[in-house]
Amino acid sequence: MAATPPSVGWEEVAGRLKVVRLSAPVLAAAPLLALSALPKRTRGFALYPGRMGGALGAVLAVGAALVGWLLGGAYGLAGAVLAFWLLGTYGVAMALGSLLPAAFVKPICTRCRLLPIIKEHESMHLCGVAGEADVWASMRTRHTVESLGLEGDPAICSFCPIPKRLSEG
Repeated sequence: MAATPPSVGWEEVAGRLKVVRLSAPVLAAAPLLALSALPKRTRGFALYPGRMGGALGAVLAVGAALVGWLLGGAYGLAGAVLAFWLLGTYGVAMALGSLLPAAFVKPICTRCRLLPIIKEHESMHLCGVAGEADVWASMRTRHTVESLGLEGDPAICSFCPIPKRLSEG
């Protein structure tokens, strides 16, 4: 499958992209973000971009508030707060992410020298390139394991998927 060129301006998005470290306070504020970060191969992720992300986030937040309100009768205020905390906070994060591009990155990766590669990858997703294969095919046109000096680098985690993905062909 041929690489789909990223839509206009992923470089611009990468310049504006806010990197959010998935620290304990962030995960406590929006616990569903932890589900997206569970796979070991996941270094970072971005939520749905643009109007669609804003709309989906608003629907999740309002839906969680309604479920919380309905639970409020049976479980009181604690049920309402719990329902919104579990699902609504993810919706709020998604809605805010549609206004300001953000990538959620695992804590170990925020100190890695490959963070610019992660930002580039997530920026391409935010610009409309949905498929992982397309993103990596496009990235392999700009980066190689040799050009980044990744082979044998002890500072790169042994489980990091970036060197493997760049060497695939």
